[in-house]
Amino acid sequence: MPESKPPATFISDLKPSKMATIEATVSELRPAREISTRDGRKAKVRNGRLKDQTGEILLILWGSEVNLVEQGDRVRITDGWVKDYQGRPQMSLGRSGKIEKLAPSPTTD
Repeated sequence: MPESKPPATFISDLKPSKMATIEATVSELRPAREISTRDGRKAKVRNGRLKDQTGEILLILWGSEVNLVEQGDRVRITDGWVKDYQGRPQMSLGRSGKIEKLAPSPTTD
């Protein structure tokens, strides 16, 4: 029996307030920084961008997630959370999302 694969959505199809599974490349990754949360705790956060053949979306990594990927990595985000922040869509792992590195895309020379 073939191995099942999570359904993938293209970045151009992502909608705020929905969970989604995508495969994309980390096209940009900024340095991690520490912020104060609403309840006064400190948290690490790292911003980046994901890109596929249909577009780009902001990526937000929190806490222990900040070191999971590097710029240039191809990744699959399963059950990631899409939200609208200041009029722009962004994706994070949310409460139940997972991120995994994939093999690089084959290139044709």
